[in-house]
Amino acid sequence: MGRDKILQTIRENKTKVTPLPKTITDTNLKEKFDSGLINRFKEILQHVGGDYFEVNGTEELNAFTERHFSGAANFRKKEIWKRYPPDCPKENIAQLKTVILEVQFGVAENGAVWVDESNFPNRLLPFIAEELIVCLDSKQIISDMHEAYFRIANKVTGFGVFISGPSKTADIEQNLVFGAHGAKKTTVILY
Repeated sequence: MGRDKILQTIRENKTKVTPLPKTITDTNLKEKFDSGLINRFKEILQHVGGDYFEVNGTEELNAFTERHFSGAANFRKKEIWKRYPPDCPKENIAQLKTVILEVQFGVAENGAVWVDESNFPNRLLPFIAEELIVCLDSKQIISDMHEAYFRIANKVTGFGVFISGPSKTADIEQNLVFGAHGAKKTTVILY
């Protein structure tokens, strides 16, 4: 097949341009849409093996984490950061069983959360803990990965990661193992 024939075939088979959906400006519709996103996020999160709790506001969030995860390293508190700086030996970080992090946003499409190093001092933290507790403002749940990448496109960070549920892997015999490359358990606290 010659070059001209290939180019002609490409021209003939162009996809139709479809406009992107318009932003919702009606307050009532927006509330319904946001509520649907939250429900979708929770549904997908559970499907990928994660769990969630819902609390009302930051005061209730703080009380909830203190009551249910009192032994956790809560990186929402800056004084904890001093104990685990970027150059902290991995042996010290490996002793952490439960880690609490604030995340920037969640993605309803896949139950993932986005967190970058502005929310924790050491890149190993989200992966080395046995249990990862993430705190997510429910107003920061977006619809899909297109919107997610648009949101992080202009941010200047050295490191960031999408996390969706606990770490898991399966071999050819379909033996599922949790905690292979990260936390064995992931819980999202929506506030």
